[in-house]
Amino acid sequence: MTEPTVNEEQSPLTKPKFIISAVVVAIIVALGIILAVIPKGGGTPSAEPSNAGASTGSSQPSATSSASVCGLPSGDQAKPATAPADTKWELVGKIAAPTSPKQFGPGKTEPNGLRSCFAHSPTGALYAAVNVAALSGSGKANVVYEQLAVPGPERDAVLKSSPTAAPASVPAQLAGFTVRSYDGDRAVIDLAFKGANGAFVSIPVPLQWFGGDWKIVVPATGDTGARQIADLSGYIEWAGV
Repeated sequence: MTEPTVNEEQSPLTKPKFIISAVVVAIIVALGIILAVIPKGGGTPSAEPSNAGASTGSSQPSATSSASVCGLPSGDQAKPATAPADTKWELVGKIAAPTSPKQFGPGKTEPNGLRSCFAHSPTGALYAAVNVAALSGSGKANVVYEQLAVPGPERDAVLKSSPTAAPASVPAQLAGFTVRSYDGDRAVIDLAFKGANGAFVSIPVPLQWFGGDWKIVVPATGDTGARQIADLSGYIEWAGV
């Protein structure tokens, strides 16, 4: 597909005359916590998404570290080559998130709406990424940082900065995904969101298996790899709305 041209001096995410800039900025604000993370020690993720339609080879990572905090089975360790079948969706705020409490997660849902405990597998990481995005978009950024991020100075610094809550109206919904990487204990899930006028933005979500659950990784930099995309080429289409 043809990628949008990026001006090094002015990103299309902020360029005033870019036709979909307002929609992209709205998505970014609504999903602010996701835009604060990149793969730990990995720099900015590759600008091009991986081949989402390709199945994994014979060598598959094993989920041998700490067991799920709520007892979910690890399950298949192959990267999903198609959208999870018969997905059930729930609205978290105004964003649809997948739910499979006994297979992929969330295995725990707190009274305050916090959703946690996901399976130690690529699909479990996918469910975790979307649910974290939905929680962030519903205005729960602080509690997500406190309870769903890997502990460390980067996370502490973000908590001290008091991240701004997302707006009440979220103009974006999940449209697709690709699992960029997965090695058993780390994953990068690239989520494609669609704005109200049909514009798309890609937001990579880095995760680490920590304490029996998938946690987001907060980096020392603010460069996240979020970018506008022309369409869902290279992504597996998956949506609840």
